Amino acid sequence: MDILGLVSSSTRMQICDLLSKGVDHPDELAKRLKLRRQSVDKHLLALYRMGIVDRSAVFDSDRRPRIVYSVSSPASLLIGRIVEALRLYAMTKANEYRESLLTLDDDLSAGRLDEQVYEQQREALERQYFEFLAWEKERQKR
Repeated sequence: MDILGLVSSSTRMQICDLLSKGVDHPDELAKRLKLRRQSVDKHLLALYRMGIVDRSAVFDSDRRPRIVYSVSSPASLLIGRIVEALRLYAMTKANEYRESLLTLDDDLSAGRLDEQVYEQQREALERQYFEFLAWEKERQKR
């Protein structure tokens, strides 16, 4: 099972997040994620094959079957743990960034760095921690 394929795909993680919130039909998933239905179907099929999602048929009032999806019970626990581990990791990296920035500011204030070196090192830090800071910011919006 390629569980890393789940974690490394933001689209698949978003699909699982929406499924856990009750969005169950591929059309609605595609609409909310601003993706083509065909793309959502491919992700759902991969998630289904991994055992991450279950699918079932429900019947509308006109007795036509409609396929809906949900996160499987074991996967729900797994995803919760993965998200929590990622959150803690990102927080740790964001704290590292802030500590490094404070050290850099102290070095500038104490005259151990000139402004040009300070700017270069600050830009390097921002590049190094950019993904973690962006992830933390995105999580705070939710």
